Amino acid sequence: MPYAMRFYQDQLVPGGEGELPAAQRFIFVRYGAVIANGKKIQADEYAYFSETLTLSAAPDTEWSQIWRWEIAQPNADPLLLAGTDTLSSLRLSRVITILDMQPDGEWLFRLDTLTSAPGRVTPRHQHHGPGIRCLYQGTFNVQDGTDLMENKQPGDCWWESGSATVVAWHSRQMAARFVRALVLPVDLEGVISNSWLSDGPPPKVDWRIFIDQKITV
Repeated sequence: MPYAMRFYQDQLVPGGEGELPAAQRFIFVRYGAVIANGKKIQADEYAYFSETLTLSAAPDTEWSQIWRWEIAQPNADPLLLAGTDTLSSLRLSRVITILDMQPDGEWLFRLDTLTSAPGRVTPRHQHHGPGIRCLYQGTFNVQDGTDLMENKQPGDCWWESGSATVVAWHSRQMAARFVRALVLPVDLEGVISNSWLSDGPPPKVDWRIFIDQKITV
């Protein structure tokens, strides 16, 4: 059965509270702080949830923004945060075609981050699975096959299928950093998803795994 990955951005102001039904999901708090199922998660912190999720604005926080990734069936209704003093938007949804995600199959759901030095050009590469990236800082350009995604700004998101060959580049003035979620085969736990295609040694990357979560769809 095909599945899709979806990326949302949620906002909460003081007093804001909402609920999301159960799903395989990551959240990353970009600004402010929230209470997620009773646990405070602050800016630049993250968590995995599969159960029903209740989100509320943390006390003494004027405004919070959450980046949220979920696995869903392609024809499922968007899971927007329902409640008071909240705003939720589905920013991107793509069907996963590179992986044969059969029911009851086990997969690795990963949340990670990558930072590239100013002026770097990332050589030709592919990935062992698909994912959605969201730019945290800097600017970003990526060519995925013949599709050029140009001048991405913080908060912008994009999809990479994994099977397409990509090249990326960005500003010479500032490092670029993005946060991404991927679906990968479980044997890649703890291993970078890139498959380098250019001659020579693999380039050094500033890469950090936040969560490697084994899931069953």
